Amino acid sequence: MEKEKNEKNEEKKVSIKVVQDFLDKFDTTIRYEAGTVLEFETERAADVVSRGLAEYSEHIG
Repeated sequence: MEKEKNEKNEEKKVSIKVVQDFLDKFDTTIRYEAGTVLEFETERAADVVSRGLAEYSEHIG
C-alpha cells in the first residue's frame, strides 16, 4: 500500500526541447531559451508542446 501511495505522488516526467523562448507561466521571472532541454510533468509538457513552444526530446508512449 505504501508503494502505491508513492507512485501516485510522483508524476511522470518527460524531456522536452524548447524551440521558442518563453516565460514560465507560474513564475514569469524564469525564461526558457530555445535549445534548452527540460524535464516537465507529462501534462505540463503536453501544454507547452501543443502551444508550439517545445517538442518532445524523448519517445513517450
